[in-house]
Amino acid sequence: MQVEDGKTKEMEIENIVGTAVSEEIQVIGFKLENELVGISIKEIVEITTDKNITPVPKSPEFVLGVMNLRGKIVPVATVKKKLGISENLPENIYTENRIIILDTDFGEVGIIVDEIVGSIKFFEDDVLPEPIGTIGIETRHVKGVVQLGNNELLITLNTKTIFSREES
Repeated sequence: MQVEDGKTKEMEIENIVGTAVSEEIQVIGFKLENELVGISIKEIVEITTDKNITPVPKSPEFVLGVMNLRGKIVPVATVKKKLGISENLPENIYTENRIIILDTDFGEVGIIVDEIVGSIKFFEDDVLPEPIGTIGIETRHVKGVVQLGNNELLITLNTKTIFSREES
């Protein structure tokens, strides 16, 4: 309280007790066909391009093969089929590619993407549930959607369901 001319005047104090602060989320955005998709930067080990991929006989259909990443053999997958996105792999996919290396329950796994868009930041409060059946991706693999400033929809992926032991 503040005393002014013998009268008591209360100071305006902003009450911040109980105010929730939304956490900032950072994803790496990329394109799968025409869909803008993002994966949390916390799950990404690195991004690499133009690695030679060696096909592996009798591997699951979504596994393109393996690559040598500084002496470590890393499986490389295409996740479009798992997500329900049509897939047309170019002939040169085994030599010219964009690969995001993820830290999964299976260890490091590379996924092929069509285009790297870059880092995208938004607040946790901006993530909305997927409007069921309205986007072209299997809903069980979607964490949520974010409406970006340019009226583009960012779909955040749940890599735990994509690379779960039940799904493999």
